[in-house]
Amino acid sequence: MPATNIKERLTSLYKLREKLCDKQKKEMQLEEIKDWVTDQLKYLKSLTKNENVDRSEICIRIDDIICGLDVEEEHDE
Repeated sequence: MPATNIKERLTSLYKLREKLCDKQKKEMQLEEIKDWVTDQLKYLKSLTKNENVDRSEICIRIDDIICGLDVEEEHDE
């Protein structure tokens, strides 16, 4: 097998490995985001069940979630 073929194959394998590593990093980030959103929604649910919690506190929590997700919102408050 010529040396150039081996070099090309190794280069291709390194590029494939980089792509797989990037994909794994993105999946880990998505898992962390999912966990954070789940925690926030559970806390928000507990706030809504508590009659002593002011609506403004609930709005603040919703704003935190929107900010954390980096979502642009329409201003219809």
